[in-house]
Amino acid sequence: MLLSVPVGIAAGIFTVLFLKALDFSTHVFLEQLVGYIPPKPSGEGGRLPYLYSPENIYLLPFVTALGGLITGLLIYFLSPESAGIGTDAAIRAFHKGLPLGFKTAILKLVTSAITIGSGGASGREGPMALIGASVGKGIAKLFKLSPKEQNILLAAGLGAGIGAVFRAPFAGGILSAEVFYKEDFEVEALIPGFLASIIAYIVAGSFIGFQTLFNISLHKLTFSQEIIAGYVILGIVSAVVAKLLINIFYKVEDYFKNIKVPDYIKPAIGGFVVGICGIITPLAIGNGYGWIQMLMNDNMSFFSPFKLFISIFLVILALSFTLGSGGSGGVFGPSLVIGGITGAWLSTFFNSILGAKVFQISSMTMVGMISVFTAAASAPLSTIVLVAEMTRGYDLLPLAIISIVVAYVLAGNEKTIFKSQVKSRLQSPVHQDELKVHLLEIAKVKDVMTKNVITISPEEPAIKAREIMAEKFIAGLPVVVNGVVVGIVTTSDILKLNPEELEHVKVREIMTPQPNCVLPDWTLLETLQLFISRGYGRAPVVKDFESMKLVGIISRSDISRYMIKRSIVE
Repeated sequence: MLLSVPVGIAAGIFTVLFLKALDFSTHVFLEQLVGYIPPKPSGEGGRLPYLYSPENIYLLPFVTALGGLITGLLIYFLSPESAGIGTDAAIRAFHKGLPLGFKTAILKLVTSAITIGSGGASGREGPMALIGASVGKGIAKLFKLSPKEQNILLAAGLGAGIGAVFRAPFAGGILSAEVFYKEDFEVEALIPGFLASIIAYIVAGSFIGFQTLFNISLHKLTFSQEIIAGYVILGIVSAVVAKLLINIFYKVEDYFKNIKVPDYIKPAIGGFVVGICGIITPLAIGNGYGWIQMLMNDNMSFFSPFKLFISIFLVILALSFTLGSGGSGGVFGPSLVIGGITGAWLSTFFNSILGAKVFQISSMTMVGMISVFTAAASAPLSTIVLVAEMTRGYDLLPLAIISIVVAYVLAGNEKTIFKSQVKSRLQSPVHQDELKVHLLEIAKVKDVMTKNVITISPEEPAIKAREIMAEKFIAGLPVVVNGVVVGIVTTSDILKLNPEELEHVKVREIMTPQPNCVLPDWTLLETLQLFISRGYGRAPVVKDFESMKLVGIISRSDISRYMIKRSIVE
């Protein structure tokens, strides 16, 4: 808990440095070379009216390719972990214990600032997720914490980075626990994540301001059958767009993995394609937040409904070629932009059909942003909180939840934009001990026991027991009379006898009478606890403790084989 404070402070400072580096990179690449000054969201000083008049727009593909080449060289020679989606890299480091630290944070800052500043369609939140995670793990390593504690601070740093850069500390805190799994939470990271995220927000806000990133002007929302149906349809469309985004991104990523060119050249190739997309629609250049702010302000002067529609696919392509080629950045921001365009286009489409402005473009844009991200990233709870933090109110929540739930359910979570996400804690390598306990708790003795039991009578000589155990490679025999367990004899009992005694001593003289038995419905955990407490290696399985009727036998080896088999399968 105490170390969450320096993690939050460091994440806040890195947020400020990253935003300053991004502004500088944008000025050098886009403003100086292309003559394009991107619009900004209101929280970063964006003002209306805005004039879109790039002087050298046809240089854009070459500038984005140059940014990709510089990024590729830095990544290839200095920091391979900085490539691709920052959030996914942090998730992978969490589950697999991969190295992260201050070097990763600094290089991710530089490479992402160049990628986005040169026009690459990438987000700021993903880089800050990896930067924050790297800071968290770096601080944990400085204090020589255990691997488990390192992961908690990694998660807290991830949430702090996102919370600070998006100015949504509560959503960042929830993401620190939610983003690692499709259907689970890293519960232990939740409180440290909240603390680190709020502190990072305060530190960053002291330099860049505390206003929300977007200024959303919502008129009084009314509920009607048409509006509710419209937001249900928005959820359906968001799920389709999210699946399209995921599939195109992975296809482009696979393509770049297989082409025979040096890895440091690939981001340049991807950047050139992004530049072409940017010539067609400026929404595909950089993070696109300024354009989304215009849509929220109902400023449609730059976009016809058709151009909005094709922009959905062009931004998906631009994002896929930026990050799929190995560029540095994040998918959080572009997912929001794609969703915002989807919501804005759908609202204009509905209004044209109805012949009136029934749907507010600002609210549909906003809900579209979070619905597509929810469907793509399988993170519904944090995005619901994001609505309240972005709008600083709860009026839009009912309609937002309708769309989010529909999108989340229809998209499913078999395949998300974060490839390293796992379904639950039990599938994570860092929780293997919990997996073992879980398997022991759900498995029954009857599922594992040997049913065809080799037994011996108490009146047989000890040498007979030794011969059976040697022949069958077993270390113990239940001693039964008419199918009822009366004792158990083991190799250690045999070894206590002198060789000349084996033919004369009866099994009943050396056996353990009235042995501890187990029932078929006992869990393996209960059975193993009995074995450990008594020092047993095996136990007869009886129908019930009244009749003591033998139905099987179970050993530590049986449990071990079951655990190995289940662990491999899952």
